[in-house]
Amino acid sequence: MKSPVSLAWWPERRLGRQPVLKVFVCGRKLHPPLYSHVVNFPRLEIPLRGCYENQIESEKQPVTVQLRPGSTLFAAPNCWNLPTWRHGVELMSLLFGKKHLGISLVTGRGPDVPQLAAQKFSIPWPLTGPLPHILEAMVELQSAGEPQAAFVNLSQALISCVQELLRHPATRTANRAQGLLETVCVYLQNHYQYDITRDSVAQQFNVTPNHLSRLFQTHGSMTFSNYLTHVRIDRAKHLLRSYNLKLDDISIRCGYRDTPYFCRVFKQLTKATPAEYRAAARRAEALK
Repeated sequence: MKSPVSLAWWPERRLGRQPVLKVFVCGRKLHPPLYSHVVNFPRLEIPLRGCYENQIESEKQPVTVQLRPGSTLFAAPNCWNLPTWRHGVELMSLLFGKKHLGISLVTGRGPDVPQLAAQKFSIPWPLTGPLPHILEAMVELQSAGEPQAAFVNLSQALISCVQELLRHPATRTANRAQGLLETVCVYLQNHYQYDITRDSVAQQFNVTPNHLSRLFQTHGSMTFSNYLTHVRIDRAKHLLRSYNLKLDDISIRCGYRDTPYFCRVFKQLTKATPAEYRAAARRAEALK
């Protein structure tokens, strides 16, 4: 992990040359497509160069949009987007977690070079100041179905606040190991649907698998595998409550390729089968 204190990596010039003029806002009424990005934290994705093509939900319809510098993509919690990575693009992604703000600089070179290159940074999430309020306003606007034009100034302000936060980090510095653990947790919450393992995550963060295990054992409340399982089952609960997806679809969307195994894990953690959980959730909803 690179230190966020130095701003050499922050794309200030590019952001200055191409201020936000258009914001695409993701929806969440339709079933999220397989391998789409959907997490329970808000996200802002900003193309710095090239074309960032995505499928998103707009006005309850799936549409394909092409973002270029000067436009952004905003996803409120549990909204989805599905990048195609068909074009060369440099992208900055901001993920606003509960405790940390995750910043990823992603480079995609198109279908001829399918592997993405990414730099990842993390800073503590501020409890005060304008940033949480701006983000809350954007989430409320999305929920109310406000027009996309309302998001332009808020997105500009959000990016400016993140830049200011980087220039003047909080005087309280988190323990390095604890900070790395929380950053890994944010990564798992954003990539739970893929075939990720302890080894692949360790490689992503340039640490050994054993070091990653020790990180969870020493500074976390559960093991790496247990944490990943809890993230996946939590997302399965959301899909069961919110959509009429088949169990096979939910299983694969949560990173499980074997539906019977998914059902066993789900029952171990919740003491109910997925079908029982869905039925109970619908009865509870009907009583409201």
